[in-house]
Amino acid sequence: MFKSKRPSFKITIAKGALESIFDECDIYDSHETGGRLIGSFQKTGDHLDVKVLGVIGPGPEAQRSAVSFFQDGAYQEGVFRKIEEKHPEVEHLGNWHTHHCNGLATLSHGDHTTYHRIVNHEKHNLDFFYALLVVKKNHGGDPRYHVKHFFFHRSDSHVDEILQNHVQIVDEPVWWANSFERPGAGQRHNAHHQPAPAAIPNAQRVKDQEFFSDFYPSVGAHLSKSAGALYWKGPVRLIDGSHVDIVAIEHPDDATKYSVTLSNPDQKYADVLASYKVRKFDSARHAVVQLRDNLNSLLFEGRKA
Repeated sequence: MFKSKRPSFKITIAKGALESIFDECDIYDSHETGGRLIGSFQKTGDHLDVKVLGVIGPGPEAQRSAVSFFQDGAYQEGVFRKIEEKHPEVEHLGNWHTHHCNGLATLSHGDHTTYHRIVNHEKHNLDFFYALLVVKKNHGGDPRYHVKHFFFHRSDSHVDEILQNHVQIVDEPVWWANSFERPGAGQRHNAHHQPAPAAIPNAQRVKDQEFFSDFYPSVGAHLSKSAGALYWKGPVRLIDGSHVDIVAIEHPDDATKYSVTLSNPDQKYADVLASYKVRKFDSARHAVVQLRDNLNSLLFEGRKA
């Protein structure tokens, strides 16, 4: 039986549009943020050629936190209509948002659910939905941030992630959505681009992501909907060759502090874990390394005995 052929893609992004995304990330460096992607597309057979020619900002009533983002849809719709007057061919291609503040390297389960619902909605004009995700800051690098690209399709549960060699950044005129939001290019702040007053800087998230990627790639970042907090979870090898499932979670009332424990721990670790119930750490990596070392010490002393 023959499998259906997956479509091929080419993404072209106007540099000015991408830079406006990065500007927004610089402003909201500890909270998720995002916006709409607008432009044009051409489909030829199984090939989809998408051009991102502008970005509509999140809007003044957008709601942000370290693990969630809700756009100001009414505002964005008004801006889109203004752009449509000048560019009748404009299409809402999809959305962009960021995980650079929380260490998640891909779309969350909630993102998948939301985007599948959008692309399958009867009022969605296109048979695809393009999701651009900002995953981390490239300190001193060019471009300023690392991004990933995903396509969702109507009546299709499969999601296509597009490789970077199919993405081209070009210097060409931008259908400058942000021109309706701020008076001049290069200006980063206005009434719609003020830093969130409740923002809690957490520079440790990026360092945690780099540490776990290098030393414990099976330890990944997740979101706890019940606690409304970010946590890291995964297997860590001990000196006797065994593995424990370590969980380091941000405190919901103080995102700069972490607790750490084990998932389904062996009873022999009970005394060590009891001492961690009231301990707080400044980063997930410090919490995980400290607990790992304490467990290894327990195993070492047991061997000596």
